[in-house]
Amino acid sequence: MAKSKAIAAYRGARALELSLAGWSYDAITAELGYKSRDSVSKAMWKAIDRRSAEGVEENRALELSRLDALQAAHWDRAVDGDTKAAEVVLNVIEKRCRLLGLDRPGKAAAGAGSVIAPGHEETYAAVLAEAQGGKPDGVGEG
Repeated sequence: MAKSKAIAAYRGARALELSLAGWSYDAITAELGYKSRDSVSKAMWKAIDRRSAEGVEENRALELSRLDALQAAHWDRAVDGDTKAAEVVLNVIEKRCRLLGLDRPGKAAAGAGSVIAPGHEETYAAVLAEAQGGKPDGVGEG
């Protein structure tokens, strides 16, 4: 199963390359053994979607590393009571939560390249809620 998906992904990527090189759909169909021009088109769009998804993950990883650097630069001062540094850290945490989808209850899922260890998503969501002036669910009850 995985082998056939890999072959399909390769053929789609190759079809896209040939199309970009100026080949006609008919020529690509014959070259790669597709059944029809429509099959070539579908394969190329899947290849484009895959490349787009890869680009999104790469960009997300870059932005997360930038947020990590900002947080690290201000962390010690924030913990020592510097309110300006604490604001920066909380803003960074908020941006990270938004980037990872943790600000959307029920839809939060850390993706590839996530800096949040699995199982800690709720902790980050709680920190975000506090930063926004509200208490996270369950805190202070008892």
